[in-house]
Amino acid sequence: MAKQPPTKRRKKSLLKAEQYDLIAEAWTHYKSYIGASDDDEEIEEEELEEEEEERDIDEIFEVVSLLSQLDIQTKKKSDACDVFNTDSFESIQSILPIMFSMTYLHIANHSMSEELEQPPGYYFELSLMYWPENPAANSLLADYHKQVNLGSDMTTICDLYVKAATYAGTVKDAAAKFCEASSEKEEDRFNLKEMVDILVMGGALDMSEEEDDDDEQEEEEGEEEDDEQEFHSCSNVEVTSSFMAAMLLSCLDRHDDAMVQLQKFRFSHRIHPNVWKMALGSQDSDHKKKSAIDSTVMFEPRMYHSKEGVLPQEHYSRLCRLFAPEANYWDQSDYNNRGYYSYYFDITKKTRNVVEDAIVNHLLPMAERTLEEEHKSPAPKIVGAEWWVHTRPHSANLGHPLHFDTDEWLLNSKHEVSHPIVSSVLYLTGGGAGAGSTIVFNQTPDSTDNATQVWLSEPKNNHFMNFPGNLLHGVLPCVGGSSSDGDIDKNRLTLMVGFWTRDVTKEMKNRRLYGPCGPLPPATEEHSWVMEAQKKVKQASGNEVEATALKVVSPAWETIDYSDKEEELAPLDVPASLDHQYFVSNAPHCFTTRLFSKDNCN
Repeated sequence: MAKQPPTKRRKKSLLKAEQYDLIAEAWTHYKSYIGASDDDEEIEEEELEEEEEERDIDEIFEVVSLLSQLDIQTKKKSDACDVFNTDSFESIQSILPIMFSMTYLHIANHSMSEELEQPPGYYFELSLMYWPENPAANSLLADYHKQVNLGSDMTTICDLYVKAATYAGTVKDAAAKFCEASSEKEEDRFNLKEMVDILVMGGALDMSEEEDDDDEQEEEEGEEEDDEQEFHSCSNVEVTSSFMAAMLLSCLDRHDDAMVQLQKFRFSHRIHPNVWKMALGSQDSDHKKKSAIDSTVMFEPRMYHSKEGVLPQEHYSRLCRLFAPEANYWDQSDYNNRGYYSYYFDITKKTRNVVEDAIVNHLLPMAERTLEEEHKSPAPKIVGAEWWVHTRPHSANLGHPLHFDTDEWLLNSKHEVSHPIVSSVLYLTGGGAGAGSTIVFNQTPDSTDNATQVWLSEPKNNHFMNFPGNLLHGVLPCVGGSSSDGDIDKNRLTLMVGFWTRDVTKEMKNRRLYGPCGPLPPATEEHSWVMEAQKKVKQASGNEVEATALKVVSPAWETIDYSDKEEELAPLDVPASLDHQYFVSNAPHCFTTRLFSKDNCN
């Protein structure tokens, strides 16, 4: 039976003392729920794990039951003020709506992972009804719409992130000033500072604190600087919402609005707005002009296509089934939790499965054709192929970080950079308008200047794009739109192949399953996808294909201007999990630095 919050009790006239008793009891349950109880009794870790989920949801339901007996005023959305100040925390009556809002937000979180009486959207609505400026509620509601694709367009989702980012800034300033005003702000029985700290700073803003090493050193040396703060605080809600707002505003061609968010991070460059415009189809390509091909670019990126597709239909259908969203491959390879992994094979040996067969008999000839057309002397000889696959639901596809294709073992063990001679993408499913364009820059790890142009490849099913393996590249976020085929296209599915002129496994030690350039797993029940891939496919001659130059746009990057900023605020930290290097600092060197470091290039 689905759990549900207790039915709201009928409000009755309560004396002030009785009201305070209810609030105090509700506050005790709330603190217990978030692990901030005043009870110092230690709980065994095993016992805590066994009872945590059941106790937590019961605690938060009890808060609803108690607060429902009070006359707590809700706010209409139109009543939400743009200016949030310390008056919002001056009394227990002003804090109660915040407490009720956070309570319903916690229930919304529970309802996303377990069945409750109402869907998550219902509890999000209640949370925002009591406190429309709740930064966490606006941000998490945007996340929810993005993840489950409830028919929300990107504009609606984006606007929620913008609200969350804006409210986080104003609420953070007001809460900080309130907490600094007095060590203990009390009203009768309640420590208002504690309530603001838990509900707002730790809850609605998700503040993290980092001790300032310089201040700590000065304190040890006996130096006193009263004006220096001992801690530097950052709101994770503000960071995430501001970054997501910048990304989605860029997708929506609202670049002036995106700039407001980007300046918070003190980025030096962003991908030029014209690149985003071209991905939306609102910018004409410059490819009628001759592309700037120099020693950086071995050949110009191109798309191979055919009316029937570059792969014969049986090969194409087999690959789509082998790597369909519900296929065994993804769970058996632990795709969602594992780092980068790929498979390498010698193309001179007999192929062992439908993937290798498609690469050797159909994709390799197009890669060789590219090299032959670009070399007056004999083209470099390809001896091996490295392949891997990616799948992303359209509704949750935020793109893929800008990066270089490299020999990962050589890079990690000897700090040497080596690239495939040709990098390539076979678009399997999810092609169409707004499906997340592949972008390729005329920039290498050796570049001392920023890229001057970008090639843009719009995904189309059963099309094959290749480009020089030493160039910086990535994928822009999906912006919606219709796919080119039916339900199978709900996911953007791609097969990547790096073609090498040397055996990259020759020097590798401890070559491992599901690692970079790893071996093919054994055909066992544990890896049943391999058995499926080994089923024979009817051989068919390749379709006659044509090569078309990609769209190109210049310039590639835009410098971010701070001349209109009167004061320089401490920059927000870039969220590592969302940082795809569409916005960077210290370009172009940041991309090379990233090759040798786990740190972001900001």
